[in-house]
Amino acid sequence: MPMIQKRNVLILTQCFPPDVGGIENMMGSLAHALAEAGTNLTVLADGPKDSKDDQFPFLLRRFDGFKPLRRWRKGRAATHVIRSGNADVIIADSWKSLEYLDKGAARQAGAKVIVLAHGMEFPAKVSGKKAARIRSAFAKADEIVANSHYTAAQCAPYQQRNVLRVATPPILPQPAPSPERLDALRSRYGDALNIMSLCRLEPRKGIDKLIEAVAALRQDFPQIKLHVAGSGPDRERLQSLAQRLEVGDAVVFHGRVSDAEKAALYAISDIFAMPARREGSSVEGFGIVYLEAAWYGTPSIAGSEGGASDAVHDGETGIICDGQEATAVRQALQTLLSSPELRARLGENARRRAHAQIWSERLVDYLPPQTNTAKPRILQLLPALGDGGVERSAVEMAGYLSSKGIANWIASAGGPLVAQTEKLGARHAQIAVGSKSPIGMFAAARKIARLIDEEQIDIVHARSRAPAWVALIALKLARRKAHYITTFHGVYSHGNALKRFYNSAMLRTPVVIANSLFIHDHIISVYGYPAAQIVVAPRGIEPALFDPATISAEQRARVRAELGGSERPLVVMVGRITGWKGHTVLVDAIARLTHKDVDFAFIGSGIDNVIAELKTKVTTLGIADRVHFAGSRRDIPAVLAAADLAISASTRPEAFGRAAIEAQAMGVPVIATDHGGSRETVIPGKTGWLVTPGDADAMASAIDEALADPARRAEMGASGRANVLAHFTTQAMLEKEFSGYTRVLARTVPR
Repeated sequence: MPMIQKRNVLILTQCFPPDVGGIENMMGSLAHALAEAGTNLTVLADGPKDSKDDQFPFLLRRFDGFKPLRRWRKGRAATHVIRSGNADVIIADSWKSLEYLDKGAARQAGAKVIVLAHGMEFPAKVSGKKAARIRSAFAKADEIVANSHYTAAQCAPYQQRNVLRVATPPILPQPAPSPERLDALRSRYGDALNIMSLCRLEPRKGIDKLIEAVAALRQDFPQIKLHVAGSGPDRERLQSLAQRLEVGDAVVFHGRVSDAEKAALYAISDIFAMPARREGSSVEGFGIVYLEAAWYGTPSIAGSEGGASDAVHDGETGIICDGQEATAVRQALQTLLSSPELRARLGENARRRAHAQIWSERLVDYLPPQTNTAKPRILQLLPALGDGGVERSAVEMAGYLSSKGIANWIASAGGPLVAQTEKLGARHAQIAVGSKSPIGMFAAARKIARLIDEEQIDIVHARSRAPAWVALIALKLARRKAHYITTFHGVYSHGNALKRFYNSAMLRTPVVIANSLFIHDHIISVYGYPAAQIVVAPRGIEPALFDPATISAEQRARVRAELGGSERPLVVMVGRITGWKGHTVLVDAIARLTHKDVDFAFIGSGIDNVIAELKTKVTTLGIADRVHFAGSRRDIPAVLAAADLAISASTRPEAFGRAAIEAQAMGVPVIATDHGGSRETVIPGKTGWLVTPGDADAMASAIDEALADPARRAEMGASGRANVLAHFTTQAMLEKEFSGYTRVLARTVPR
């Protein structure tokens, strides 16, 4: 997030959660983003007091009752806030919220006034009296911020001397769907072509045209399923229409859904569709739901009227069609249903755009320009810079910070990734922060404290337990008061009080980053850490590196020759060979396969005695001609591109399981064990299979099923790549981790 100077902000709004709607959602998100950015925020909103109002990280007052009276009372309260010196910036949700603002008080206090414009507040036919009201309200604003070019055109007749500009509405980082909700929806709809629409059910949203399109296309796409989420006055008519067209079983009305249910519906959807149209003077000003769907890598179909074309870029993130015409809606839907490749391409473009359109990046669009903005200086701590997942994550973050012009350091005992770290623009401090001896920890802490003071460090980020203790001691020793944050990259042993105390260094922070939902749940259940203080940042891959299109047929043939040398199907398992990674289970499964004409390759180094025992077992079972130990390789993308199937057989839960997403990114279906991070990364029946951990029979059955159907493997491979591009990229991981930095910066540093 661009650093926001400490500001006093006042929001005046008629629309605010828990009321449901696009403007309500936006104003709630804006308030939370301002609070996280460290502003001193006051919100004055219409509506009755809610039981959760006191839990917000800002002051919220509500005004209920007779409209003229409540608006007058809210205007007086705003004047009091302004004259108390708590409003450098005033943001109104629409021109209506400015009517009772005392512009003289605002001008005297030097407050800048910004009014938002959404589109629906400007009727197509307006009386002279109402036009005068709009002009009078706009005259109190220094800037008008419209949510689309369409809305800006609606504002233009009422604009006077103030600045009018367009800012695409941002979204909050969308939650990862819970495995339980995903499992429930996939068990019911996993084999369907799922289309989702989420909106208030009223005629202008175009759901009737979608139902007609489903009826017309069902013969060609018998697996089609339309999910309609939301409530509204048009529901009964829409349900009757679905029954009359004999597609009642293909249209699911979910009603009003929770955030968890919404995330799961987005995640299973192949297409998001809301072909909104004009109904009288009512039209879609923007459509924030298109960006929410895009977050999950889902392409959209939108109507051509109003501001939807600012939310959906035609031919790039979705398709724009004439929402008035049933034929146009049907053709748009048919185009996307017919081409998984087009859906994947548009979905990935949509995901990239949505992930760049988050509040942490775009909040400055809703504030007046400021000067003297300072960027934070960040120090990461980890034991060494070897070639493991934790180390790669730290180096990737170093490069990300450098790309933003943020000075950053890594302190470690050194290792092969030091050169890459420095090449990316970060600085490395060789300090043994991984020492577990009290003397070693204290010595390292003194050096870190000196680094904090000399380099004016703002955030210290520890990525494991020993560095976390070093960081905590250093923060006590340093003169400069810096923020502290940690990342849980795995599950730590916690069987006794001493171990739990040692682990507690990772939790003595207002924000913890977890590298998967599995770890998120573990932190809550084992340590009782508050869920609201955890940022989930799943591990990711670099799409350009793990791209099957970059691996030539010659490369694939060469790799296959090296890993088996035959034309038989090739199954690979990538990962270090240890006792708990499940290689023994896979060997037992290979011996029980119906399909004997298959090559298996174990990619990775490991523990010598485990490898020796495994080779002996392979020989004893008589499968040595089918199992190949390839050792460690640097060409993992090429290995995966050459494979027909990938296996992750861990007998203990993986904290995340990078191997599964690397395989899916290369278009290879995955068989994984049904626990830990695999439940988040592998979609059963769509991108692969999940089997009982340690069950060789279940593993053999899944492998036989996969090998028996090459067409299904190809379809799963395409879905797997789309799944990874939507949820598990390096960019997405880094954005989530950086949001953790933003959150700690918004807090007061403990003294």
